[in-house]
Amino acid sequence: MKDISKVSLFKYLTPQEVDWMLIKWKTRTVAENTIIVKEGSSGDEMYVVESGRVEVYLTRGDVVLLLTELPEASFFGEMALITDKPRSASVKAKTDCRLFTFEKDEFQTIIAENPKVAAKFLLALSEALCNRILVANTNLENHFLVNQAIVDNESFRNLYILTHKAPSSSG
Repeated sequence: MKDISKVSLFKYLTPQEVDWMLIKWKTRTVAENTIIVKEGSSGDEMYVVESGRVEVYLTRGDVVLLLTELPEASFFGEMALITDKPRSASVKAKTDCRLFTFEKDEFQTIIAENPKVAAKFLLALSEALCNRILVANTNLENHFLVNQAIVDNESFRNLYILTHKAPSSSG
């Protein structure tokens, strides 16, 4: 990524503040199809995609639910900076990727050394998370409406039953 200012997390920081903060970040290269974060695992770092693309997904039994694909300048794993909860989703490299990683200990150091920079970073992070919640709400509403149509409308219900019918054992 030639222009770090494309990363929304840094939008309220001056170029000098970004440079000061990035000293605390590390870089990591991952090959295509590498699982970077595993749902349910513990973690203490977040990531910014410097180059490449990643997929964020959930696994429920044999079903993989793709939540989103993140391009260059996107970030993931941010909950690890704020909570000690397990990872909420898995993330896999869709292409070869170069990532910036930021550990919770380094974030705590920034809070202690420069609360103003930490506050600007957290404001940008909060805005991004609010936008993700809005998208999730829209997706949830759409799923609810489809489900309601299946329940309320006999034609939809019959179509659903027909398309999800188990194969008969008689051949």
